[in-house]
Amino acid sequence: MGTAGRRPAPEMMVALLLYGYCQGERSSRVIEKRCVRDVGYRVITGGLRPDHATMARFRIRHEKPLGGLFSQVLRLLAAESMVSLGVLSLDGTKLAGNASQKANRTLPQIEKLLTEAAAADAAEDARYGDALEEPTPRVLAARAVRRERLAAARDRLPAEDAARRDAQRAKQQAWDAAAAEGRSRTPRRPADEPRTNRNNTEPRANITDPDVRVMRNQKGYVAGYNGQLVVTAQQVIAGAVLSQHPAGRTLLHPLLDTCRQQLAEAGIEPKLRTVLADSGYVSEDNFARADTDGLRLLAPLAKDPARRYVRAPQRARHLDRFPATARARRRLRHPRGRDDYKLRARTVEPVFGQLKTCQKLTMLSRRGLPACENEWLLACAAHNLRKLHRHCTEG
Repeated sequence: MGTAGRRPAPEMMVALLLYGYCQGERSSRVIEKRCVRDVGYRVITGGLRPDHATMARFRIRHEKPLGGLFSQVLRLLAAESMVSLGVLSLDGTKLAGNASQKANRTLPQIEKLLTEAAAADAAEDARYGDALEEPTPRVLAARAVRRERLAAARDRLPAEDAARRDAQRAKQQAWDAAAAEGRSRTPRRPADEPRTNRNNTEPRANITDPDVRVMRNQKGYVAGYNGQLVVTAQQVIAGAVLSQHPAGRTLLHPLLDTCRQQLAEAGIEPKLRTVLADSGYVSEDNFARADTDGLRLLAPLAKDPARRYVRAPQRARHLDRFPATARARRRLRHPRGRDDYKLRARTVEPVFGQLKTCQKLTMLSRRGLPACENEWLLACAAHNLRKLHRHCTEG
């Protein structure tokens, strides 16, 4: 705990964690060593040496309030007039979780593991009995946690399959209703069975962290999460979300809604005007809702909007059927739209580079969606603190 029995104050623990995240140190064991060897850490602790278990328990116990530090740091930046909402850029990155891709298992494989765990528990009960006079051995405690993870992974797969089938039945009902009313619809009625994944493999769940999902990045596939950011022109993070969904087009407006909520918690009027996004967020529904919300959404239909002459796709996009998409295309082709969209490459992209390089956030160290979400928000708050520190020292 502390030196001479002194208990670390919560204010000191919060400052210690934020300073560690600013320096790219998220491991409680590494921070404990820094409290002895690093002058910056020793100034914060005031001579105390909190051990790693104290820091880990503090982070778990106060998980939700620590995530709320993101909005409090935004309030500090707003007081320095550093939060400008005129032009916002958003993007996402795939973050590896604290779980291996090889730990993914199918439902029969998970059932087999649970059967083996039940047999091992029965053998341990016969050996130790029902009531243990001594504390629970660490081996048994670890087995109990692992059994909970296996049960969570097992329950996830049938729930996701039921959700996919419900969504497929909803598509069929919508197609039947459109056919009965004579409205436009796709040529073929949706099939009874939902579409499988691209590799046509059986659904799997991760037995190390059941909350991770298979994400595809530039290097291949990882078991992790999708980190989404909304960044201002001054590279200040105005909104942050950690999602389990790999596709960006489904996260555009949920990300903007969360950004408005986080800005409101920081005492900033959440009045968004121009939003810059890449082609991964393009859909007719996204453009239509942006028009309804009064947003000027600039997003290219192609992956590389700078190329003027590209080969025509095999299936041409009929923009007369997608009025919101047609308006967005004309908006981006306007000289003002092209000039504004050039800001995206030098706003949100460098922020991901700073998070991964300066703060060493190449993967998440905790397990479970709430814990990883807290870690993501703390890292974003630390990024904003670094911006505030540079603004105050240079100004």
